[in-house]
Amino acid sequence: MLLTEENVRNVLGPSAQHKTLFVYFFANVPECAQANQAVRAAVSDDNAYITLAEADIQSQIGQALAMQMGLRAFPAIIVLKNGQPVDALQGDDVVTKLGELLQKFLPKESELLLKQALEAEKSGDLGQALRQITAAYQQDEKDSAIKLTYIRLCIAAKQLEQAEKLLESCGRAEQDTQEYKDLLSALTLARQAQDSPEIKELQRKHEAEPHNDEITSQLAAALSAAGKRQEALELLLDILRADSGNAKIRQTFIDVLNTMAGDPLQSQYRKKLYTLLY
Repeated sequence: MLLTEENVRNVLGPSAQHKTLFVYFFANVPECAQANQAVRAAVSDDNAYITLAEADIQSQIGQALAMQMGLRAFPAIIVLKNGQPVDALQGDDVVTKLGELLQKFLPKESELLLKQALEAEKSGDLGQALRQITAAYQQDEKDSAIKLTYIRLCIAAKQLEQAEKLLESCGRAEQDTQEYKDLLSALTLARQAQDSPEIKELQRKHEAEPHNDEITSQLAAALSAAGKRQEALELLLDILRADSGNAKIRQTFIDVLNTMAGDPLQSQYRKKLYTLLY
């Protein structure tokens, strides 16, 4: 947008700056042609993180702003956050260092993945949330917000072994936060829930009747619901290795797999099933 006397206060005022503001000082002269093209191509009107405001230094408002900001050369970019200048480029640097400047004020890929994970969680798609946060963590293992969110989502999905590993990797600064302490308590409670009386009773019945498919399926389902999905799959896989045509056990195996969206074990055990069947 071109700055004018009518809009300059609204555009440059702190209350209007929900995003980082790039104020680009230019002139319609050959010396600015390359910079004009580069800046306008780099920051589109629909950029979610940066607003581009253009100040023509051949206009009265452009000259006034240039003097106010102490510009010594043009073209130039002054970066404002909350109404305050935080960075700048002038002269040839506008073209040669524009990419570096953008990287400072655009979110990293890991931050975008974190945002997508939180949006997926909010919409109720826990599997998608786990896929996004796993990718975010793979890109930036040192980001505390990403790691703690990953732990929380693992606990929600009952991927407790992964949650425990992540908690053990937390540094002192992370361990001092209330969020870490809350996650530790959540993991403890989730672990306790895994040893429910229902599971213990089904395990007793399974030991007494190891070839009863109905009891085996019930035990596998209960283990899966408690987050012990790998244990459930191994229980079923033992039977399928001896009898791959067992339809009830095979269906229970598939049902457990279908609850594991976002868990890397899902593809691993799906391959094991396909190997047995085909």
